[in-house]
Amino acid sequence: MRLFIAEKPSLAKAIFEGLGGNPDTEKKGGYFQHGSDVVTWCVGHMLELYDPQDYDAKYSKWHFADLPIKTVFPPSLKIKPQTAAQTNIILSLINQATSIVHAGDPDEEGCLLVDEMLDYARNTKPVERLLIVDLNLAPVQKSLANMQPNSKFRGMSNSALARACADQGFGYNLTRGFTLKGREKGYNGVLNVGRVQSATLGLINTRTLANQNHTISYYYDVYGSIALQGHTVKAKYQVVESDQVDEKNVLFQKLSHGISLNG
Repeated sequence: MRLFIAEKPSLAKAIFEGLGGNPDTEKKGGYFQHGSDVVTWCVGHMLELYDPQDYDAKYSKWHFADLPIKTVFPPSLKIKPQTAAQTNIILSLINQATSIVHAGDPDEEGCLLVDEMLDYARNTKPVERLLIVDLNLAPVQKSLANMQPNSKFRGMSNSALARACADQGFGYNLTRGFTLKGREKGYNGVLNVGRVQSATLGLINTRTLANQNHTISYYYDVYGSIALQGHTVKAKYQVVESDQVDEKNVLFQKLSHGISLNG
């Protein structure tokens, strides 16, 4: 049995149609099957990193003295409860397969998403990599005819895994640290800190403050009536980046002599 593991249901359906299957009549519980080909799907990441308390129960309670919590690499993974049923179907199919096709999206997260499932299952069976960027039938069939060894893309998975571990270490340590110091000052909530989240919130906050502190200002368009060979042409001055638009009368100085200004 050849098992295809797609990143999402829509991709699984496209692959199955590319293999000549009919997703309407050959759908099983959590997968499609056409002859010896089986196509199943993930729903985003099916696994998640261990939390600090999964490694050591003492981290269930937050103490400043325990910081920084060291990052474990390679990390242990656990099944996400909300998608456990589909995860167990995929793991069962991996055990039954004779060969496997990794059909995650062609980016770092797509590589990791399926590779972590294979690692969790301790897979030793041969794995090919299927790269699909267009779900239409012809491009899918072309990709199916040009699969590559999955080992060529392991570096992309490792990159995504390293980022995930770095994000977790950053978030757990700074969130606990800020929260505990906040409690010393009487704040009872959780002060969440994240590598992406905090930077994004900082941009939003900066923009909010700019809006709140905004003061009304005015600008004026400058028009000129230009006499040209017996005709009058009305033109609008186009501001360029080098113009010192905040200085009084600078635009007037740029206009050639004889042009009447209409404000």
